[in-house]
Amino acid sequence: MSGSDPSANDAVLSESVLSESVLSESVQLPRTHRRQPEEREQGVQPLATLMQRLQLSAHDLVSASPRQLTHKMVSRAVKGRWLTINSRRQVHEAFCLATGTAPLISELFNY
Repeated sequence: MSGSDPSANDAVLSESVLSESVLSESVQLPRTHRRQPEEREQGVQPLATLMQRLQLSAHDLVSASPRQLTHKMVSRAVKGRWLTINSRRQVHEAFCLATGTAPLISELFNY
């Protein structure tokens, strides 16, 4: 197929050169996705206040959860250690099941 369109080849070539120059000018991200210590600590969460008011322990949430919620996850959630959205959802689900209420996730966590 020697009859291919030379202008099409030039467009592909210039596009690849352009993308390489854009990539070389972009900011290099750190190799780790870990948050800095000051970004991980969010302070005591509303969850802690609600649990105290309702006299719930971490064990109450763990036992109410149908998923693999651990005491460590609940402890971190209460203290304000940054959790992934999946972990926050698990804590939220367990809180809802343990209390029979349905607060929003934003009412349990302030981040």
